[in-house]
Amino acid sequence: MDKDLKTSTAKFPEEPGIYKFFNNDEILYIGKAKNLKKRARSYFSGNQTYKTKRLVSLANKLDFVTTNNEVDALLLEQNLIKSEKPRFNILLRDDKSYPFIHLDENHDFPKIQTKRVLKGHEGLYGPYTSAYATRIAVNQIQKVFKIRTCSDSYFKNRSRPCMEYQIGRCTAPCVGEINKTEYRKDIENTKSILKGNFKNLEKKMKEEMLQAADLEKFEQAAAIRDRLEQLNKINQKQIIFSKGSNTRVVGIRTNEKLISVAVIQVESDRFVNLQKFIFKNHLQKNDYDALLEFIPSLIQKYPSVSKIITEFKVDENDIFGNVKFLKPLKGKKSEWIELANKNANEGLLNQSTKYQKYAQSLDFLRRNLNTIDEPTIVGFDVSGVSGDIKTVSCVNFSENSFDKSKYRFFRVPLVISESDLDSLVFGINKYLKSIPDVDLILIDGGKTHLNYISERIDMEIQCVSVSKGAKRKYGLETLHTNVGDYEFRNSEDISKLFLDVRDEAHRFALKNFRSKKRKDMKKHFLFDINGVGPKIVERIYIKYNSIEPIAKLSLQQISKDLSIKIDLAKEIQSLTKEFYN
Repeated sequence: MDKDLKTSTAKFPEEPGIYKFFNNDEILYIGKAKNLKKRARSYFSGNQTYKTKRLVSLANKLDFVTTNNEVDALLLEQNLIKSEKPRFNILLRDDKSYPFIHLDENHDFPKIQTKRVLKGHEGLYGPYTSAYATRIAVNQIQKVFKIRTCSDSYFKNRSRPCMEYQIGRCTAPCVGEINKTEYRKDIENTKSILKGNFKNLEKKMKEEMLQAADLEKFEQAAAIRDRLEQLNKINQKQIIFSKGSNTRVVGIRTNEKLISVAVIQVESDRFVNLQKFIFKNHLQKNDYDALLEFIPSLIQKYPSVSKIITEFKVDENDIFGNVKFLKPLKGKKSEWIELANKNANEGLLNQSTKYQKYAQSLDFLRRNLNTIDEPTIVGFDVSGVSGDIKTVSCVNFSENSFDKSKYRFFRVPLVISESDLDSLVFGINKYLKSIPDVDLILIDGGKTHLNYISERIDMEIQCVSVSKGAKRKYGLETLHTNVGDYEFRNSEDISKLFLDVRDEAHRFALKNFRSKKRKDMKKHFLFDINGVGPKIVERIYIKYNSIEPIAKLSLQQISKDLSIKIDLAKEIQSLTKEFYN
């Protein structure tokens, strides 16, 4: 333990705020506290878990930020965790998209539709409780205001009204049955409903109905009356205004490596959705402590949550904010907890089974190559053919799972693209410069590939290679290492990790190569740089006849010749060097 680290806690105030553990410039962990001094000192006293001791042993600096109150501390902590992604924190990753109602007002006659997106943008209303509720809302709005739901291409090619017009669900703007002004009124009324301004719209429509009746436009008054009746039905059913649930049921289970959480969304006393999350249990927290760390992330992601049902009796001193906790003893809510806990257990079991799949492979590495218990393995693969675009793709396996945040792919310079081996060496060295924390490198190839690459990489890291077996049959491959060769036909359990890393590298390589190939067929590679367009590329060819000289000229010369800023010249040269250096 760093004594200076423990001493630094004396400067911490007895106020709410957040604290950060650093290893040089890397943030290892961010936490919140009602009393910063008391919380910081707790890391250096009493019995701590192995992972907490590891955190303290890795840290060489401890810092804090005070806040006005506990709620501010909670929000600051979650924002910092999201932006900094410390390795010892729980990150609430949820790539689920949410259902919205979309009005595309870029069109003269906007359409209404349901749309799933991760984040809201202009023209979206929601999110709503479920896709089903959103579709019902669109259906009801269309009945009332007769907004079109067809695609723009279908709309553009109509020569006569469609069936929607015939059954009274559309005003057929596609063939001019309604003008822009009248259609715009319907759009504004629709927006008013989607924003929840039901009373204002109801008052306005009643006034229009009475005016029409006074002018003896009885058919128009009757149509407005019918619309009002439909709107009342929508309001009574709360189809449009049900934008989120304020109750969640949380089940949580932990083991030494993992935290599994199941969250049930409850609305109108009904189960409407279930989400599952898996996290690394870096600090070996128990179920209750893991719950306390998870809840702030949940609240920040879903601010409408005001009630959480759980099996634990949560101490008021442990939670920030105005969220109420309920621990039911019987009834429907108790059954919800059982369901959430069952799903959390299943998540833990499924993930543990996945880890067990690689247990033999990891044991083999420990015994034969002296690797650590949870090594970081990076697999490399090359895609492309001689004389064409060639790329190197890299996949990262760490802590018993693939970490896609550390996947990379690089374009190979043209001067070495003739050789797959040199391409691999280029990709491996470039990857290690950005992510040096690697325990084992895996490549697809034989003993020759292994020896060539081992001699040329910039860092002393163990390498292994996997060569294909007889008739390229899966499961007959051979693993080549610096201590010997191992045939997978004789050790199927050992092969799983190595084959999965190889296959994932191959999949990622093909995906990126095809994507890059498609892009390069459509546009010049320099167009990838923000600020470079056809005019600058044309200037380059007029001045130099080729892209290649840019790799060797000074930035000042490029800037002067092309009449561009130094920063842009630097970006152009950097990308060019990937091909010609």
